[in-house]
Amino acid sequence: MPTGLCGYLTMATSVAMAMVCPGLTGCASTEEKRDIAMQELVLMFPGHYDNTAQVEADIAHGVQPPHEAVVLDIVPIEAIMIGENVFYVQESVAGDPKRVLGQKVVMFGVVKKEIVQTDYSLNEPYRWRNGQLNPDLFKALMVQDVHSNKGCSLRWKRSEGHFVAANEPKTCHSRADGAGGIAQIQSRAELGPVEYATAQLAFDKPGHLAQGRTDEPFYRFRKQSRESE
Repeated sequence: MPTGLCGYLTMATSVAMAMVCPGLTGCASTEEKRDIAMQELVLMFPGHYDNTAQVEADIAHGVQPPHEAVVLDIVPIEAIMIGENVFYVQESVAGDPKRVLGQKVVMFGVVKKEIVQTDYSLNEPYRWRNGQLNPDLFKALMVQDVHSNKGCSLRWKRSEGHFVAANEPKTCHSRADGAGGIAQIQSRAELGPVEYATAQLAFDKPGHLAQGRTDEPFYRFRKQSRESE
């Protein structure tokens, strides 16, 4: 992944080229379209996010229970043993950064001409805690430090100015609270210039919802400015 100012300027230039050719029809090959989409996606992805607006809307409309107030920090990292276009993602309770809810490493790549997101769990999460404050920490990340959940990759597509993604539930299985064993996992995501939404539902063997919510499965995050904190 291009790093530093020059790398991101290259990405921005490619995105600007895409805007000059709406839909890219006649302006680029299928491979070039995909490469430009990848550059746009990885440029949008990092940031400091929270779902405060969603929680406030839940409370105003009497939604019970409201979505949990969560903060997401996503930073690009150099992890050459994992691949290019790699990011560290840390999730914590809004207003209490010491209460970390989750950590993972995310990589975007191309598989069978599609943009694919692979998530990696960290084998020693405390070792990488608050890595968004020191991305250079991940230069030491080795293959043995992470593991992926096979069959659970997200496939991303551009859709009307933003990106949408989904996994293949039939191949994605994991343990989930309330499932009484292995559950089938259904994941979706949406990404725009200032918004990022994720949803994950788990279903037990008979097909009953074991984890997640059906009223609004998405946690809807808005990108915040660090200067405003």
